Amino acid sequence: MTAPKSHSQVSPQSDLTAAAQDGHLKARRLGHYELLSKIGQGAMGAIYLAHHVSQNPERKVALKVLPRELARDEEFLERFRREARAALKLRHPNICSAYDIGVAEGYHFIAMEYVDGPDLDTVLSKKGPFKEPELLKIALDICAALEAAHDMNIVHRDIKPSNVLVGSDGISKLIDMGLSSAAQGDRRVTIAGFAVGTPYYISPEQARGTLDADNRADFYSLGATLYHLATGHLPFSGTNPVVIMSQHIKETPPAPHERNPAVSRRLSALITKMMAKDPKRRHQNARDLRADIERVQRGEMPLLQLSAEQKPGSATPGVAPPPVRPAGTATKVLPAHPPLDERILEKMDELLAFLPQVWRVPFVAATATILLLLLLALVISLFRR
Repeated sequence: MTAPKSHSQVSPQSDLTAAAQDGHLKARRLGHYELLSKIGQGAMGAIYLAHHVSQNPERKVALKVLPRELARDEEFLERFRREARAALKLRHPNICSAYDIGVAEGYHFIAMEYVDGPDLDTVLSKKGPFKEPELLKIALDICAALEAAHDMNIVHRDIKPSNVLVGSDGISKLIDMGLSSAAQGDRRVTIAGFAVGTPYYISPEQARGTLDADNRADFYSLGATLYHLATGHLPFSGTNPVVIMSQHIKETPPAPHERNPAVSRRLSALITKMMAKDPKRRHQNARDLRADIERVQRGEMPLLQLSAEQKPGSATPGVAPPPVRPAGTATKVLPAHPPLDERILEKMDELLAFLPQVWRVPFVAATATILLLLLLALVISLFRR
């Protein structure tokens, strides 16, 4: 679903005329809904601002309408029905609600909550990279939406900036369940059309065509979304979808703080963890992801180790439990590496920035060199423990 425009910016008559020329709707009314204006065009059809003529006529809705020619494609129609069924199940402040589904005059449609606000892609293009506090609030909102969906065994599979709307109240809402899949249900639809997500934000397992990609794929895509919003750069860019998906599988993008120095190392570490190639190295459920986001908000580094809930033997919604190790089997215990204190990195940055000024004095230069070597030795020793 593309970003909705203000309905005052688009003439209902001109929109419906254009729709008629495109072979779409030729009337101002569809079933019990009066169409006011066209506000978007998504992969699954056009979106109109509308209202129900008899039930709650004051409430405006976003009416997503599937074109007749696409409705003849049973596979495509199944995707549309699946979006409708998934959306009707979900009720959460951070998920765009669905009110009604139906068919009228040969058109399949779904009436959804109208959010009077832009999507994140539009905001990014106008304002540039997001400030960290605002970005973390958005991350918490979408994390809450994913927690509600995952608890119902629903995986979104297409998290991206254009699928997040920000209302006039500042609340972010997740939209477009068109590629969602019940974790235990039929997976045929997940590979319909091209792929199971948008190439710029797709998880490695989805890019490989894995049929059992679970909730952790959503965390990767959310991480790629945060990467774009924080840095102003896509993790991987290009025009060839196959090349981009291959990069998601094989390559590692520059750390966010390297792309944008305004990004803290805390946020950079969080995004890097979310975008780990191996799903086992990402957050295993939305609750752990929320806890890490809150840590970053408090000025702390995210956890670099699995929590108690993530350790072997714990159940995670949408994730199959690991195999049980036979009794008596030796287990190799690796020493835990303490997370690198961000304050050390910050002090190193300050020292490196100051060195060119003090290096002009021989005695000071020699002393600074010794201190720098000692500091580097301390950092190396932390990694080797």
